[in-house]
Amino acid sequence: MFLFDIYNNILFYLKEFIVTTTSPNLFIHGMMAVFIIYLLTKRPFKPRQNDKLSKAEEEELIREWTPTPLTPKSNPLEVLNQKELVIQSSTSTHVTVDNKELLNLARANYLGFIGNDEINKVSEKTVRKYGVGSCGPRGFYGTIDVHLELEKRTAEFMKTPETVLYSSAYATISSAIPSFSKIGDIIIVDRGVSQPVQVGVTLSRSRIFYFNHNDMDDLQRVLEQTQFTGSKAKIVRKFVVIEGLYYNSGTIAPLPQILKFKEQYKFRLIMDESHSIGVLGSTGRGITEHYGVDVNSVDILTGSYGNAFGSGGGFCCGAPEVVYHQRLNGVGYVFSASLPPFLATSATTAITMLDEDNSILERLHENINHFYKGLSDLKGLEITSLPISPVIHLSLDSKSTRNNRIEDEMVLEKIVNKAMESGILLTRAKYVAAEKFIPKPSIRVSVNSLLSKEQINQSIQIIKQCTSSVL
Repeated sequence: MFLFDIYNNILFYLKEFIVTTTSPNLFIHGMMAVFIIYLLTKRPFKPRQNDKLSKAEEEELIREWTPTPLTPKSNPLEVLNQKELVIQSSTSTHVTVDNKELLNLARANYLGFIGNDEINKVSEKTVRKYGVGSCGPRGFYGTIDVHLELEKRTAEFMKTPETVLYSSAYATISSAIPSFSKIGDIIIVDRGVSQPVQVGVTLSRSRIFYFNHNDMDDLQRVLEQTQFTGSKAKIVRKFVVIEGLYYNSGTIAPLPQILKFKEQYKFRLIMDESHSIGVLGSTGRGITEHYGVDVNSVDILTGSYGNAFGSGGGFCCGAPEVVYHQRLNGVGYVFSASLPPFLATSATTAITMLDEDNSILERLHENINHFYKGLSDLKGLEITSLPISPVIHLSLDSKSTRNNRIEDEMVLEKIVNKAMESGILLTRAKYVAAEKFIPKPSIRVSVNSLLSKEQINQSIQIIKQCTSSVL
């Protein structure tokens, strides 16, 4: 009788379930019941004791086995980029490659400090006093007095409260961004930023939004899209990430308009000035000086000592709390050996030389202008960068392009090789495969303040001749 009552109750509830449940839910629950019954009745697999391969079968399986490649097969562009030149010696304007002296227009030695006699003497003196490396992070007995001197000198030069020194320019921006922006925060990024900035944005694990390069209407659209009100606005931090001078395009950020948006939409501004410090502005203090705005309106400002100053490492300027936070949370600062002392003293010397003699900067601007005028009528290639940028991008024009990236890259590589045969070292702009929003193929020309008018005229003539012969 008891079992009969249970049976009736089960049927009653089953009937109620069928009557009250919608068809989709009934189907889903039915499938789940069937699957559970299948799992309960399925016999587990147990290999039999005599299930052994013969020696011949084992050897055949071993012969047929092919390991999965550790890396994917290189595409034609990656094969093209594998070419590596070895520099045997270097001066401020030239390098020696394969025992041949070449005028170097491929490196970002904008102020010509590489090979400077005064900087070389200071570096040699530093090596004799401290040795070559530091062999320790800043927080673990890797801080040397020359590091503190460089931080102080950089803060004075940039007119910011404080500066923190990193041993790698690449690690500076890629560490600074994730040290502040975390999961749940919002980062709005210009599509034109270079790869180190993209790495920092990715490492933050924040919500990422991109806006079209230097397009203020599109930036405002994204700012409106990510605008929150009420309690949510108080806990969601928002950052806008830009570059002062974009290395991938040779263009500059419309900083005044972005600062207006900053007041309106209440975000924090992170700006990398690796290629605008020592280049833009009347005294080389970067894009803020170029536009005449207060440098402290930028919350987090990063830069490099490895370009205009011809040394190594990077820095981040900001309020004391911004700098102190990175000393505890900046991965590139905490876990990397500190900057070699001789690089610190060479950077300090370079900053002082620029600060005391702005004629170096004036010559750079004159050389940039001379290059742009000379290349403006170049047939087959067009200048896609701005006339104030020391980074000049030359891309195939609409008549010369093959409308295929690999083919265009190969054409540009032929021009670069012919220029090398004529005594000029150029380079194609190269990007890693994981980089987002890769610009169109180009030859990148880097202008040096120490180039003479004769060297510039010769370079322009060689570029024109090589382009004409290839196209």
